[in-house]
Amino acid sequence: MSRFEILCVTMHQTDFSKLKEMNIHSDVVFANQAGSTSYEELSFEGHTAKMITTATRGVGINRNLALTYASADICLFADDDVTYVDDVEKIVLAEFDAHPDADVFIFNLDTDGARKQIKYAKTKRCGRFSRMPWGAVRIAVRASAVRKANLWFTTLFGGGCLFPSGEDSMWLADAKRKGLTFYVSNKTIGQISFDQSSWFTGYDEKFFFGKGACIAAMKKRFCGIWSLYYLWRYRRVGELAVSAKLRWIKKGIQGFKTLQGYEHFPK
Repeated sequence: MSRFEILCVTMHQTDFSKLKEMNIHSDVVFANQAGSTSYEELSFEGHTAKMITTATRGVGINRNLALTYASADICLFADDDVTYVDDVEKIVLAEFDAHPDADVFIFNLDTDGARKQIKYAKTKRCGRFSRMPWGAVRIAVRASAVRKANLWFTTLFGGGCLFPSGEDSMWLADAKRKGLTFYVSNKTIGQISFDQSSWFTGYDEKFFFGKGACIAAMKKRFCGIWSLYYLWRYRRVGELAVSAKLRWIKKGIQGFKTLQGYEHFPK
């Protein structure tokens, strides 16, 4: 059993060229969305790359698939547009070794574009009420803790799913609710570009619809309060009027309740 493995969701791959593109020098599982079903393995540099190709759609389904095929003690979630530093395996394992109580570690990534990520200057344990503004590509986990907690990604939210985003937040909230121990790290493990996104097209109708759906899924009894919070938080972005933003948040809430996506609601 290897100690470290990258779990990467990708699409339409016909070979293992992502190893070079992402600068991967460790064991890796690619959950590949395509039009066929197959399983391949490649041995390289003393490591093993697995490619599980299916005709499924949805980032949550494929993160779950990658986790199912994982065989390492420490796993790092990945998207295929991340480029890793050379010693990413050493960095991640060192943090888990130094903090044996950690179940989840959040690492820094360098980014471009306007949507910068919070970076941490100090490695520390997260408190019970700490904010969790993290995407899956920053998350490394102790696989045994995740399996014991029966933690899986939702298949309703995220790229390729009925609702455009929110699967990372839901996974994190579920992990915290089930008692997993979180740390943030001051180490940077790679870089990612946000210039192209499978779901973010700006602060438009679809964005606020997605926020409404997330509110309905995660906040249930407090939809009204959280609707006002997001309305205030995003009051100065995008071209939509405040009334239109609120209208699309409400449509998202209704969409989740009836399991109807953005396309069902006319502008």
